Amino acid sequence: MTNKITILDVAKEAGVSKSTVSLVINNSSAVKLETQYKVRDAINKLGYVPNFAARGLTTKRNHILGIIFLTSDLVHSPDEFTSVPETLLYDVNIGIDKTLRNTDYALLSERFSTNEKSLPDLITSGRVDGVFIIGGLYQPDFIERLKSSGMPAVLIGREHKEIDSVSPDLTKVGFIAGKKLVHTGHKKILFVNGPRSSNNSQKKLDGLQLALKDVRTGVTAKTLYSGYSSLEAYQTISEIWTNGYRPDAIFGGSDGITAGILQFALQKGIRIPEDISLIGYERSVISEHTAIPYTVIDSHKDIMGEIACNALLNRIHKPNSSLVHMQLEPTLISRDSIIDRCVN
Repeated sequence: MTNKITILDVAKEAGVSKSTVSLVINNSSAVKLETQYKVRDAINKLGYVPNFAARGLTTKRNHILGIIFLTSDLVHSPDEFTSVPETLLYDVNIGIDKTLRNTDYALLSERFSTNEKSLPDLITSGRVDGVFIIGGLYQPDFIERLKSSGMPAVLIGREHKEIDSVSPDLTKVGFIAGKKLVHTGHKKILFVNGPRSSNNSQKKLDGLQLALKDVRTGVTAKTLYSGYSSLEAYQTISEIWTNGYRPDAIFGGSDGITAGILQFALQKGIRIPEDISLIGYERSVISEHTAIPYTVIDSHKDIMGEIACNALLNRIHKPNSSLVHMQLEPTLISRDSIIDRCVN
């Protein structure tokens, strides 16, 4: 029979004292964030299950965290795939759930329209101890209202100087896409970007332009702005195709956008990569299970969830600690949707 994992085993695995492990389990503010990471990793690795029934009900906290998903469209067509609400929330939640495993925290979620002038119900009701804010689009005064509420919060997917945030390096995303297409000999690049109003869209475009800045050969890049849904991307690419524009490579600004591009290509008999190379961004389940799995830049959404969760727990227990602004390095996942057009 396997011996039961104890708190001493966790302490040994993490290289800390038993009392430090106990403090982390009880969400104490006395433990450094780095040490919390080590202890929680050890708990997950060993499968240690704390005895929460033995804990006194000494805190005034609800031990519930909220996930607020910001969207401009609370209702959309069931056959319209939008990777931001359809997969971002799920993928980020994998990392949050992993971090909260073996704690007594529960999760509630709410979709909130960015057109509202109030705050989400999860915040105003006082049911949660802190919130994750997911989604790049919000009104300028939203963060001010959030700060005024006093609710501990972490922004996921976008930076803000006045609130804890965890996001991908989106300038690097555009740079990686541009370099990959240039190095494989493409001369006429089409970038189907997200909404023009999004700061995240501008960062991806900045990165793409930076990648092309020092290219002396005749490489051109055209940018179109679309919504994040497959239907909007389909309509965007259809219009420019009808007008006669023929790129040799397309960069999709999200998996929803890239799904729309793929749908258009398949319906029109456009071969990928023989006719047009394709690279996407995000790496949701759609990038691997389409008719043509495509080269994609991974934003590591699950890791963003883990980091954001640790940051939020730290903010709850250490309200006066320094702000966290973490950017994750994206990575390229190469598949068969890009052909090398370089002349040997």
